[in-house]
Amino acid sequence: MKPPRAFVRWAVLVVLISVAAAYARSDEHLAERSQAQPPLTPRLDRAAFMRQHFELVTVVHEALIRGDLTTARRQASVLADRPDPQELPPGAAPYLASLRLAARRAAAAVELEDVAAAASTMLATCGDCHRAVGTMPAHALPPSPAVGGQVGHMLAHQQAVDLMVQGLTVPSAWLWQSGAEALERAPLRGAILPAGHKLTKDLLAAEQSVHHLAEQARAATDQRSRIFVYSELVQSCATCHSRLGGVSGPDKK
Repeated sequence: MKPPRAFVRWAVLVVLISVAAAYARSDEHLAERSQAQPPLTPRLDRAAFMRQHFELVTVVHEALIRGDLTTARRQASVLADRPDPQELPPGAAPYLASLRLAARRAAAAVELEDVAAAASTMLATCGDCHRAVGTMPAHALPPSPAVGGQVGHMLAHQQAVDLMVQGLTVPSAWLWQSGAEALERAPLRGAILPAGHKLTKDLLAAEQSVHHLAEQARAATDQRSRIFVYSELVQSCATCHSRLGGVSGPDKK
């Protein structure tokens, strides 16, 4: 006996909502991660300082991807007010100042477009600093999704975006290109979405936008171009996740 069509449509939307929530962690989890860090003092050794710095940038990025501008702004403000470490490598100070400036812009911004642009600049500034001081941080490659269907598709999006983040922050042209190419693969087909539902058209439009931006990302060969494309990509993800967050079961009209 087949389940009612309305129930199937509702179940598909629940899956998409769950994936969006898994992709961008909850406010509580993000807060726990930032609170678990040691006290932010100027006496932190440089390695510990930079680990915390990257963690805070990541928290801002994940909140933005989820469409949670309140958390993104709040964590950007924390980042902007961080003290300096005891010692900085030669040439790093201007980049730290630029990152703080971008964090202040993100904290003060009202529109998604402006928060996304500032957050993308923050990521790229990390990479510019690493290149200038002659260091390349090693990040573990994001795992490949072990499931298929809609959930696997959205997890593949997450993996691709994580690779692009690493491409900006390491910096690494290979990681950026790998992420962009992964984002182009496996488009979400209308046949596996709830036909006729009010969000189906919006979801397909968002999916098409993501894959179009992936094409632009592959063609972006400098940091300025990558910042622009990544900012557009983040806005597309945030908008889609925000729309999905407004759905709450089969009775939602």
